[in-house]
Amino acid sequence: MSDWFTGKVAYFSTWLGFKFGCGAAKAFPQTLFRIGDWLASIAFFLFLGYRKQSTENIRIALGENLDGSVVDNIARRSLRNFFRACIEIGIAIKISDEEFRARVPIVGRQNVDAALAKGNGVIILSAHLGNFFLVGSRLAIDGFPTYVLVNQPRDGRFADLMDEYRLQVRQKTIHARPRRIALQELQEVLRRNQIVVLIADEYRQGSGIEVSLLGRAVIARRGPATLAMRTGAVIVPACMVRQPDDTLKLMIEPELELERTARGKTQIRDNTIRVTQWVERTVRAYPDQWNWMNLRWWKEQAEDSAGASEPVRRAS
Repeated sequence: MSDWFTGKVAYFSTWLGFKFGCGAAKAFPQTLFRIGDWLASIAFFLFLGYRKQSTENIRIALGENLDGSVVDNIARRSLRNFFRACIEIGIAIKISDEEFRARVPIVGRQNVDAALAKGNGVIILSAHLGNFFLVGSRLAIDGFPTYVLVNQPRDGRFADLMDEYRLQVRQKTIHARPRRIALQELQEVLRRNQIVVLIADEYRQGSGIEVSLLGRAVIARRGPATLAMRTGAVIVPACMVRQPDDTLKLMIEPELELERTARGKTQIRDNTIRVTQWVERTVRAYPDQWNWMNLRWWKEQAEDSAGASEPVRRAS
């Protein structure tokens, strides 16, 4: 009964927070942004684990001799960016499509049009950078049939709540699990010559392909490359980037050139490397807008597995 009651309270609190937050985001956006910035600064000092892992990753990736204040500033601004992105979701729920278009211009829309003209669907390749939450939303309000692949919370009530709010920001979702069903749904969307948004920068334990990112080995997911090869879909990189004045722009690049002549594991590996190289270029361009907590080096993953007395799963 206690666990049931606690779950009910947590769910209700989250629901109430969303309702209040969305209303406040529309009514008092600048005040909420100031509060969010203040909370991000406090969180940076209170969340020791976040601060330690983020700053360590930044030093490893961008240079051991980087000044400590510069490293801290990158990590702090990264957290600030995330807080602001959450507030912007609430604003997006409350504003019209016309106002959304005006607030977030698209640069490179022609690259999506050109990719769709090939007739095999489009994989929008993105990362946990800028306001990644709203990439699919901005495409959808311009008339592109768009689906976003998401990892659902384990709690079914929270999963339903997240689906409800994603619909309010114009997003249709495909759940990443069960994987077999997710793959079927993704392939069906692409066969209809529509768009799926994939976030490609999760480097954690599990199966995948060992590649180099920011000077060290990581385990990258095969998903984007495998899906593109199976369907013939075009991969188009895109990120919603925060500008110096804190406005947003959806930056859409030309299609990613893929290796389509090789076959099997070689083809998937080569294209996964190309996806990872795009991630690295983008992170280096906007280091203070990337979520550095997503980065787990291969050595750390191997040590974690060994410490847990479990076999390390090497990529094939």
